Amino acid sequence: MKRIFSLLILAVALLVGSGNTAAQTVADQKLGELLNEGDLFQLREQYPQLKDSVSLEMLRLMAEAQTGIGFNRLDRAASALDSLLQSHQEALGVQNSVGLAALRAMNLLNLGLYAEAGEAGGDLVEALKGQLPFESLYSFLFIQRVGEALADTPKPYLERPDHDVEVAMKCDKVGRGHHLYLPVEVNGVTRDFIFDTGCSFGNFVSEEYAREAGLTIVADSVPVSGMTVGFVKLATAKELKIGELTYHNPVFMVAPRDEEVDSVFAFDGVLGYHFISDAREVVIDNERGVCRFPVKISEGEPNMYLSSNTPQVRIDYGGRALDLVFDTGNVKTDLGKGFAECFPEAVAGLKEQDARRGGFGGMQNVKAVVLPEFRFSVGGRTVVLRDTEVITDASGNSQLFSGSLGADFVLAFKRLTINYENMFVRGE
Repeated sequence: MKRIFSLLILAVALLVGSGNTAAQTVADQKLGELLNEGDLFQLREQYPQLKDSVSLEMLRLMAEAQTGIGFNRLDRAASALDSLLQSHQEALGVQNSVGLAALRAMNLLNLGLYAEAGEAGGDLVEALKGQLPFESLYSFLFIQRVGEALADTPKPYLERPDHDVEVAMKCDKVGRGHHLYLPVEVNGVTRDFIFDTGCSFGNFVSEEYAREAGLTIVADSVPVSGMTVGFVKLATAKELKIGELTYHNPVFMVAPRDEEVDSVFAFDGVLGYHFISDAREVVIDNERGVCRFPVKISEGEPNMYLSSNTPQVRIDYGGRALDLVFDTGNVKTDLGKGFAECFPEAVAGLKEQDARRGGFGGMQNVKAVVLPEFRFSVGGRTVVLRDTEVITDASGNSQLFSGSLGADFVLAFKRLTINYENMFVRGE
């Protein structure tokens, strides 16, 4: 599935060298460079060695905010974002302050601090309406409407037994690839939900399912982004169950019918970011056809980070690092214009052809070439995917830039561990 929303986050250009250079340390200069380069893995690795020598508090807070969001340490990010906006807005400037305020508002929403998130989103909407087009403002309106609608709703939490939980996982052919499904029970109604790391807020369900399962609608006209910006309803339930796991106070985005999309990608529900993150670790065992939720969380070095609640996985392709969206709801891996621009030799001579992409908001015609073999490594394991489409023209849609690892990536392993506690994927 396409990401449900996309925050307008403006690039932070920390011009460390433009201030009082005599007062700055070598560590200030280095940390400023790391922040501007935007490589979260390098920032995470080098920040602990630099932080005690950094003289500018703003730099330390920026590093803690970025790594906190990226590596799923939301409480740490919240503290840093509060301090930045309370004490450093003048140094940050208007654009960066807006971007950080948006990050803070979304972080509050993810923490289940709904009333505070709604207020923060509303402040952004009020400050920026009339200055930005709706396409740039809708993300803030999303936070405001969701936060206000859920203000009296307790935050979600996962209840589980003190042992590993296994549930059957189904893999069905869909269009050019596959979907992975888990049985989910809500209000006594059990349906197969798509397991979707690309669903970036709560869960996503159809109107028919919402009625059948008796979900409580708490808001409508919530703007979200898929193939286009559209509107959904917001719903809640007391709990959802997956095997012996009980997830309390789940939130659902309710999608209206779309005849064109439903004819290709009909679904009841999509299991998204908040449940997967709160589960902390999921092991997809393709050999046995089960999904395991371990009680003991694995250790490992991160090769994954979050951007707008959607994981990005670092791979090695042709000896170069490349970050790709990890979207298990995408039926098959595809690559984007960014890949074609970085690796022109990989697509040279391949014949361009018509292709179709679909998701919330409709279907889209694109131009693509087909890469017969896409060979890369992740977590020290070599992966070979076949007949991978490289989008060369998406008619102005910039969502697919470098690319998206889809269900075929998951199915390439006997077992794949997806760990949101230590932020890594690891295949066997």
